[in-house]
Order: sequence, then structure tokens, then C-alpha cells
Amino acid sequence: MFSVGLGSSRELRFMTAFASVCGVACLASPRPLSLSPCCHPGEPMNAAQAPPRTGDPRLRELLERGLAQALEREAVTSADTTEGVSSEQLSKPAAPRSLGLASDRACVESNLARKGLWRSSAGAGGELVRLLDATDQLGMVQRIDAGPPLGALAFDVIVWICSRWREIGCADERHVPFTLEALAADLGWRKGGGAALELAAVLDALRQATFRARVYNACLQETRIDTFGLIDRWERGEPCRSGRSARPGFLVLGDWLHDQLARDHVTYVSWSEMRALQGATARRLLVYLDAERFTGRRWSRPVDPPLLATLGITAAQPHHQRATLRRAASEITGAPNRYGLVGIEPGRRRGEHRLVAERRLPTMAMKRGG
Repeated sequence: MFSVGLGSSRELRFMTAFASVCGVACLASPRPLSLSPCCHPGEPMNAAQAPPRTGDPRLRELLERGLAQALEREAVTSADTTEGVSSEQLSKPAAPRSLGLASDRACVESNLARKGLWRSSAGAGGELVRLLDATDQLGMVQRIDAGPPLGALAFDVIVWICSRWREIGCADERHVPFTLEALAADLGWRKGGGAALELAAVLDALRQATFRARVYNACLQETRIDTFGLIDRWERGEPCRSGRSARPGFLVLGDWLHDQLARDHVTYVSWSEMRALQGATARRLLVYLDAERFTGRRWSRPVDPPLLATLGITAAQPHHQRATLRRAASEITGAPNRYGLVGIEPGRRRGEHRLVAERRLPTMAMKRGG
């Protein structure tokens, strides 16, 4: 039998654990064992405690060795945590650095700029219309999950995510640190619970969205049909609380999106120019034009179903479709950006209409933007 006092629950727990480790050998040969008293209220809780004492030299050596290793690990961890930090800094909870966009130069993966994955129109049901099967200017596009539609806000958020990833500066990294507050601030929103809930719903929709579409594969350098998602998961982080510093959240890019971005298949846009536009279709059209190749200053293409699918215009009647597109073009023309003219002109054939755009000379664009 063990010679152990019954004055503390700590000693009883140690005796039970010790007996289970030693097994039958311990029970066959009695060995006196004494433990240091446990800490009581009012005494320092981090005071160094003496190692357990036992009459068996082998057990004593084992216990002392384990305690020494534990103390060594604790010392290394403490040194790594506090190295280079003053005592004043240690006494204050750490505040996370700003996780908003560091510059106005934003970007988005080029397929996302040119594919009909987004619903930007409010007509004919708008956000309630889900894209099931369509053909945009790059070819087939199918939404194959049962999640909610991706609207104008989802498009703005994916541009922000791609831009934040680029600013990290590490091509192999899939995690993007962020906070809902920083995202809301870059969108020009006021802080509040309503904004956080809406942004969380959009991130959930982006996580669920899965497409089968004809896209340009930057790895294979060819256009092919791929099945892909956009983000794998996200966490919102934790606010600053008593005794614990704030912890930012993070996003994890999907494999397809990360591979495309890592191979620099991106379209660069101005975040301030995009956010200066009030209309959702206008913002979508601006990024689409930035992704198109201009052989000169002037560019044009027919206003046809593939273009409307690309821009997410869901109005049923052709004159309503052109009216939505015309309003967006007019807003871009009147805003500070590099386009001197965006509009709809009659085509050569009867009933044909063309979307036209003219880019300003760089010096003119700079003067207008300044």
C-alpha cells in the first residue's frame, strides 16, 4: 500500500494516475511517496514547486527528468513569445494591424472579369434569378450547386479578395488575412451589425458557389471546360476581449482561383474608380472593359445574348436590356476613369446595336482623375 496522506484531492489524483502507470509492479513492492502541498488561495499561483519525492531512485530520476523537460519547454516558449517586446507592450493587449487594401491598384482573376458568373441587374427578379445554364462570350457557364445567386456585392468582394491576396506578395499562400470591419471600410460602409451580417452572407455564398464553365486555364494555357469553386472556407476572427487580444479572420482561396492568380492571370483595376460608380451594372461593365483587349483607342462588339450573360443583365425585353446597358455606359463616361466614351451605337445591320468604348490618352486620363 502507498503511504500517502489524504489531505488533498491533488494527491489522490496523482496516486490514481501513478498506480495506473506503474501497474502490478508498483502494487507488489510498497514504496513511500510524498507530494508537495498544492497551492491555496492567497498564495502565488506561479511559484516554483518542488518535484514529487519517492524512495525508488529509478522513479525519482524519471519524475525529475520529466519535470526538467517541462520547465525547459515552458522557458523556450516564453522566450520566443516575449523576445524583442518591451514590458509596456506586454502589459497591453495587441491590436491587429489594418487588413484593408494597401493601395488603389486592385485586381481580379481575368476569367471572373469576363465570365457571366454574376447577376448585376435588378430587373426581372434581379438577385432572385439563378444562373442555371447560359452561354457568355467565352462559352458555356453552369452553376451546379444549390446556393444563393452571386450578385453585385459578391463581385465587389471577390475583387477585394483577389487584391488582398496580391498584396500579401507570396504566390504559394492561399490564406488571406482579413476582417469584416476592414472589408466594410474599403466598401465605404459604416460599421455595424447589419453590414457584418450582409458581408458574412456574401462570403457564405462565395464559399458555396461551384461552376462548370469554359474558361482560360493559365496552367495549360488553353481554353477548356473546368469545374471550380472560388473560396474553400473563411473565419471571421475574434474581437479584443479582456485578457485576450483581437484575432483577425482569414479566407482560404480555392485551388482553381489560387492557381490562376499565382500565374498572374489577372486584370488590374482602380478600386477608387470602381467604387465611385453607383450602379452595379456600371461597376461590372467597367471591370469587363478593363479586361478586354483594345487594339487601339476604340473598341466595340455587338450587344447580343452572350454579352448580356457576361454582364449579368437579366431584363427580359431587348429595349430594357439596352436601357440598363446604356445607363451603365453613361455613368462610366461621366465618372473619373480612363474611358472618354462608353455607349451604344447602331450597327450596320438592321436592328443591330453595338457597345463601343474609347480610352483616353494616358495624360488626359491622369488630368481628369486628378
